[in-house]
Amino acid sequence: MSVAAKKSELINWISSIEDKTLIDQIDNFRKTHNSFNFKKEIKSAISSEEFKQRTTEFIKSLEWKK
Repeated sequence: MSVAAKKSELINWISSIEDKTLIDQIDNFRKTHNSFNFKKEIKSAISSEEFKQRTTEFIKSLEWKK
């Protein structure tokens, strides 16, 4: 089943739901799985220098054969 078909099936199913509790649960799931907080994520990111160092170490660890 294609992604478009799955999305369409889910939309139809959600449209048919009458239970407020279930709708609230789906909405809470959407909110918790669809939120990306850039400011929060950047705090745990590595610096450009750390990235450069890791990349250099990785490239040096590769076996370069002709």
